[in-house]
Amino acid sequence: MVQELKYTVIKTLEQYTEYCNIYERLMNESETQHQQELELLSLLINEYEQRTSPTLDLNPIELLKSLLDDVEGSNANFARSINISPQLLCDVLNYRRSISKNLVIKLANRFKMQQEAFSRPYELK
Repeated sequence: MVQELKYTVIKTLEQYTEYCNIYERLMNESETQHQQELELLSLLINEYEQRTSPTLDLNPIELLKSLLDDVEGSNANFARSINISPQLLCDVLNYRRSISKNLVIKLANRFKMQQEAFSRPYELK
Protein backbone atom coordinates (compact mmCIF):
# COMPACT_ATOMS: atom_id res chain seq x y z
CA MET A 1 0.00 0.00 0.00
CA VAL A 2 1.57 3.28 -1.15
CA GLN A 3 0.99 6.29 1.02
CA GLU A 4 0.27 9.57 -0.77
CA LEU A 5 2.64 12.35 0.35
CA LYS A 6 1.18 15.71 1.24
CA TYR A 7 4.12 17.56 -0.39
CA THR A 8 6.54 16.50 -3.11
CA VAL A 9 9.49 18.00 -4.95
CA ILE A 10 8.24 21.00 -6.92
CA LYS A 11 8.22 20.32 -10.66
CA THR A 12 6.09 23.12 -12.13
CA LEU A 13 5.50 26.83 -11.69
CA GLU A 14 1.89 26.08 -10.77
CA GLN A 15 2.98 23.74 -7.99
CA TYR A 16 5.53 26.33 -6.82
CA THR A 17 2.82 29.01 -6.67
CA GLU A 18 0.49 26.67 -4.78
CA TYR A 19 3.17 25.85 -2.19
CA CYS A 20 4.05 29.53 -1.77
CA ASN A 21 0.38 30.32 -1.14
CA ILE A 22 0.10 27.51 1.41
CA TYR A 23 3.28 28.69 3.12
CA GLU A 24 1.94 32.25 3.36
CA ARG A 25 -1.42 31.07 4.69
CA LEU A 26 0.22 28.91 7.37
CA MET A 27 2.51 31.78 8.40
CA ASN A 28 -0.53 33.99 8.89
CA GLU A 29 -2.37 31.35 10.95
CA SER A 30 0.26 30.40 13.49
CA GLU A 31 3.94 29.87 12.80
CA THR A 32 4.50 27.75 15.93
CA GLN A 33 1.52 25.47 15.27
CA HIS A 34 2.75 24.63 11.75
CA GLN A 35 6.52 24.79 12.30
CA GLN A 36 7.46 21.43 10.70
CA GLU A 37 5.16 21.93 7.75
CA LEU A 38 6.57 25.44 7.21
CA GLU A 39 10.13 24.12 7.35
CA LEU A 40 9.36 21.45 4.75
CA LEU A 41 7.61 23.91 2.45
CA SER A 42 10.50 26.34 2.83
CA LEU A 43 13.00 23.65 1.81
CA LEU A 44 10.93 22.64 -1.21
CA ILE A 45 10.40 26.25 -2.30
CA ASN A 46 14.08 27.17 -1.88
CA GLU A 47 15.21 24.08 -3.77
CA TYR A 48 12.91 24.93 -6.68
CA GLU A 49 14.07 28.56 -6.73
CA GLN A 50 17.71 27.51 -6.72
CA ARG A 51 17.12 25.02 -9.52
CA THR A 52 15.17 27.41 -11.74
CA SER A 53 16.54 30.86 -10.90
CA PRO A 54 17.92 32.74 -13.92
CA THR A 55 19.43 35.35 -11.61
CA LEU A 56 22.34 33.06 -10.78
CA ASP A 57 23.59 33.62 -14.33
CA LEU A 58 24.09 37.34 -13.62
CA ASN A 59 27.22 38.67 -12.03
CA PRO A 60 26.50 40.04 -8.54
CA ILE A 61 26.51 43.69 -9.65
CA GLU A 62 24.04 43.16 -12.48
CA LEU A 63 21.87 41.09 -10.14
CA LEU A 64 21.95 43.86 -7.53
CA LYS A 65 21.10 46.49 -10.14
CA SER A 66 18.10 44.47 -11.33
CA LEU A 67 16.90 43.99 -7.75
CA LEU A 68 17.31 47.68 -6.97
CA ASP A 69 15.09 48.53 -9.95
CA ASP A 70 12.23 46.94 -7.99
CA VAL A 71 13.01 48.75 -4.72
CA GLU A 72 10.97 51.84 -4.02
CA GLY A 73 12.96 54.97 -3.20
CA SER A 74 16.49 55.97 -3.95
CA ASN A 75 19.64 53.88 -3.85
CA ALA A 76 20.83 56.13 -1.01
CA ASN A 77 17.74 55.26 1.06
CA PHE A 78 18.25 51.58 0.30
CA ALA A 79 21.89 51.81 1.41
CA ARG A 80 20.87 53.40 4.70
CA SER A 81 18.19 50.73 5.21
CA ILE A 82 20.88 48.01 5.25
CA ASN A 83 23.31 50.14 7.28
CA ILE A 84 25.90 50.94 4.63
CA SER A 85 26.91 54.29 3.24
CA PRO A 86 25.35 55.49 -0.01
CA GLN A 87 28.90 56.01 -1.33
CA LEU A 88 29.77 52.35 -0.73
CA LEU A 89 26.67 51.25 -2.65
CA CYS A 90 27.52 53.65 -5.48
CA ASP A 91 31.10 52.34 -5.63
CA VAL A 92 29.90 48.74 -5.72
CA LEU A 93 27.31 49.47 -8.44
CA ASN A 94 30.00 51.18 -10.54
CA TYR A 95 32.47 48.28 -10.14
CA ARG A 96 34.89 50.38 -8.07
CA ARG A 97 34.65 48.21 -4.92
CA SER A 98 34.05 44.54 -4.29
CA ILE A 99 31.10 43.28 -2.32
CA SER A 100 32.47 42.46 1.13
CA LYS A 101 31.42 39.34 3.03
CA ASN A 102 29.44 41.55 5.40
CA LEU A 103 27.61 43.19 2.49
CA VAL A 104 26.97 39.78 0.89
CA ILE A 105 25.15 38.75 4.07
CA LYS A 106 23.15 41.99 4.22
CA LEU A 107 22.08 41.75 0.57
CA ALA A 108 21.19 38.07 0.80
CA ASN A 109 19.09 38.71 3.90
CA ARG A 110 17.40 41.79 2.45
CA PHE A 111 16.48 40.10 -0.83
CA LYS A 112 15.92 36.64 0.71
CA MET A 113 18.43 35.01 -1.60
CA GLN A 114 21.37 32.69 -1.15
CA GLN A 115 24.66 34.38 -0.33
CA GLU A 116 26.29 32.72 -3.34
CA ALA A 117 24.29 35.00 -5.64
CA PHE A 118 26.25 38.02 -4.34
CA SER A 119 29.62 36.37 -3.72
CA ARG A 120 30.43 35.23 -7.23
CA PRO A 121 33.61 36.69 -8.75
CA TYR A 122 33.50 39.70 -11.03
CA GLU A 123 36.01 42.22 -12.36
CA LEU A 124 36.49 45.71 -10.95
CA LYS A 125 37.05 48.67 -13.26
